[in-house]
Amino acid sequence: MPDTVIYFRGFPPVDRVDALLHNAEALDDLKVVAGLTAEQISNIRVRLEAATGFLDPNMLTAVVREVVSDDAVARAVHRILRNIKPINVQHLLNALSSRLSQADAPFDQTTLKGLQDSLSILVQPYPAMERFAKAERLSDATGQQLECLDLICDLRPIFDERRERLEGMMPYTRLVVVATGTDGLPNSFEAELTHEQVIDLVDKATKARIKLELLRTSIESWLPDGLPDVAMTRVSRRESTDA
Repeated sequence: MPDTVIYFRGFPPVDRVDALLHNAEALDDLKVVAGLTAEQISNIRVRLEAATGFLDPNMLTAVVREVVSDDAVARAVHRILRNIKPINVQHLLNALSSRLSQADAPFDQTTLKGLQDSLSILVQPYPAMERFAKAERLSDATGQQLECLDLICDLRPIFDERRERLEGMMPYTRLVVVATGTDGLPNSFEAELTHEQVIDLVDKATKARIKLELLRTSIESWLPDGLPDVAMTRVSRRESTDA
């Protein structure tokens, strides 16, 4: 799995370049990009412009690796492409240029010129990356994200009036749902389900799975490369608590 670190997580767009200047990993990645040859930069751009469908992080790294065989270099380029937008480039270069005279300047004049040449060619609004970014935003904007869902089955004892003798047992099922709210904090919900409701839930989940599989097949037929690989569409087995 490629490194998909976001340098600016938690920072609004207006503060992102300033945050980058204090991020050691981001500065190291910029130095890697500054050291790429003009031919490498050009070849990466050509491949990114020709990319179809949704260019997710895995595919983005694979495209870069076609040109840059070194995996560490490919990941550095990947992070720059994921984090820096065309609108940020000039602000970033101006900020780095203003620090050239400082003792702790991260770039000298020659390296900064190489970075300017590289970023001006490399950082572009590539359609396949823009489509994936839209898919990510849609995935996040369609509601609270489910963190976990558990069905807890247990027995409750039934005692006599004096609480001296066990007279029976009552089976029950508790549905526990935890989702991430709009404030980023977990919201939980619990409900007791009857035996009949558990059966109904299984039936509805089975039907939903059939519908989703049909929709996925239809998308692949109508729009090749039209299904983005985001959390909402990814099919994977998650560990769950069998309570």
